[in-house]
Amino acid sequence: MAQTSEAVRQPKHALLLGSRVRQFIKRGGRLRYEPHKDPANGKLVWVVMGVFPDKTEEPVFTTTSGEHKHFRSADAMIQYHRQMCPDEDVLIVPMPASH
Repeated sequence: MAQTSEAVRQPKHALLLGSRVRQFIKRGGRLRYEPHKDPANGKLVWVVMGVFPDKTEEPVFTTTSGEHKHFRSADAMIQYHRQMCPDEDVLIVPMPASH
């Protein structure tokens, strides 16, 4: 009996780069923003997550630095979302859990 690992059963996605977000959305993907505290200064940032049609998620990486794409302000996040998803008229901005 052959054994299959979890990695074989799960579909693999290519690294999602910021330069490919528009193409990703055209193929049925969508964007979600995840709040995090920046460990360097403790301030709130929103990390851009790509949600694939199969509901799996991967962070979007910047092409210049290879870091997770993130925004320090809701205004910048909204502007980016409008550029990437011009057909959407609603954006939910999550807040971090208060502890």
